Amino acid sequence: MMQSVDFSSLPSSLPAPSPIEAKQGSIEAGRGLPRGLAFLVKPRKELDVRFDPVTRTVWCSMRHATSVSWTLPLLHELNALSADIRALHEEQVFDEPPIKFFVGGSLRPGVFNMGGDLSFFLDRARAKDEEGLRAYAYACVDLVYNNYHGFNSPVVTIALLEGDALGGGLEAALSCQVVIAERGVNLGFPEALFHTFPGMGAYSLISRRLDAARAEKLILGGRMFKSEEFHEMGLVDHLVEKGEGAERARAYIQANTKKHALLGAMGKVRRRVAPLSLEELRDVTDIWVETVLNLAPINLRKMEMLALSQDRLFQQAASQRFNAAP
Repeated sequence: MMQSVDFSSLPSSLPAPSPIEAKQGSIEAGRGLPRGLAFLVKPRKELDVRFDPVTRTVWCSMRHATSVSWTLPLLHELNALSADIRALHEEQVFDEPPIKFFVGGSLRPGVFNMGGDLSFFLDRARAKDEEGLRAYAYACVDLVYNNYHGFNSPVVTIALLEGDALGGGLEAALSCQVVIAERGVNLGFPEALFHTFPGMGAYSLISRRLDAARAEKLILGGRMFKSEEFHEMGLVDHLVEKGEGAERARAYIQANTKKHALLGAMGKVRRRVAPLSLEELRDVTDIWVETVLNLAPINLRKMEMLALSQDRLFQQAASQRFNAAP
């Protein structure tokens, strides 16, 4: 029976261990962890983190407690976790990688991540705060870079899309080595609606997975797609029925645990053939900062309308979660 280490609360999509599992396999936070993994039990407000010692998988779910977008606190926690994983593999030598897989998901029903913090963008754009926007954008591309490079470690990164992913949320998902999505999930880049573009890696990632022509078409169209369409394009690797995403992720990991070294090698091949540097990501996001700072008032108002939609979606998701509580 699979053992699990529960570091905080389990993601809603992952069932809590049964009493038998708890008796046989559960380990209290910080006890019995493989060498060097104590950082996984750090207190976190924005993330739920769980470790499966059998498959050596980190399950990391965004709580979205205050927003369904990329807030700075959320970005900082994710990048700090990435830095700890990277440091673990840089500072020590292991016969077997202590972490083999990293699964990124969300606790919010129907929402993976709705992208950039538009209220923050509006505030900084109207204040002409170039450095504030740039610091935010760099935090975003650090996340994308970390995912794409597997934290400079043997870790295979997996995006688990059980809900909608727009803009920066979709960029983060596409930066992972493997993308698993449930049917009917909404995916897209709405930035063109207010005359800007997804500046945190969309062009770099899609042009590598597909080609530059299709990257520009997806970005400039501002259209919403279903996960089925992204699967047909090759941007989603595994398409599953609604409600089965977490189980498919577990099955994928179980089936590939013994082939982890091969998956890691293929990740290295991908990065060698299609290298993605932090310099490229930051150069592109510098253009994004300039574009946002020069948006016309009418486009800032369009952004404001979309920001209000983000807020409504957050409130709706919060209400659904509350009503579903026992």
